Amino acid sequence: MLKTKEGTQTVITIDGPAGVGKSTAARLLAQRLGLVYLDTGATYRSVAYAGLKKNLNLATDIEALAEVAKNIQIRFEQGEEGKTRVWVGDEEVTETIRTESVTKGAAQVAQHGPVRAALVQRQRELAAQLNVVVEGRDTGSVVFPNANYKFFLDADPTIRAQRRQGEITERYGDTPPLEQVREQLHFRDGLDRNRLVGPLIQPEDAILIDTSNRSANAVVDSMLEYIS
Repeated sequence: MLKTKEGTQTVITIDGPAGVGKSTAARLLAQRLGLVYLDTGATYRSVAYAGLKKNLNLATDIEALAEVAKNIQIRFEQGEEGKTRVWVGDEEVTETIRTESVTKGAAQVAQHGPVRAALVQRQRELAAQLNVVVEGRDTGSVVFPNANYKFFLDADPTIRAQRRQGEITERYGDTPPLEQVREQLHFRDGLDRNRLVGPLIQPEDAILIDTSNRSANAVVDSMLEYIS
């Protein structure tokens, strides 16, 4: 078994901005290696969803959101075809936390230091004693700095927007203008890269993979070459 610096737990991190194929690559890599897939972004979405249900202001009610992050009960289950189902308490929120309102809310709550600190601890607890492939925006730089392998995915902005547009169409049946999607991604990139706590960066020891003209399987093949 691969070993981390702390022991025998296997941790592989995949970071990068939206629309580069992190989730798909992480699921495929986990399947091919027989590891557990952990989507850290779903933890922020879950807090945003819970905050909205409590009628909290996701931009200003920082202390209340931090309490939500500390106490929220998040559970992941492996569903069919490797799809991860997400539960908050007794409620399945797999699809609910992917709505545009929750997506925007997740970007807001992710800016708050106390929320990030609480969720980093929760993410480590979720992964404890497991062999995992973790994807997010600061998994290799902050959450698991001693991971066995770290990857950072990136892609051409237009291709990222096209992928995101396709996801929205598939999920909701509506196709927003491509330029609108590009502007939304550009705005999200600014928030992610410039926040004071856990900004989106490529860790120095992470392997950069450009996914612009590669299928998800080709990306995973590249990862496996490095791991081998």
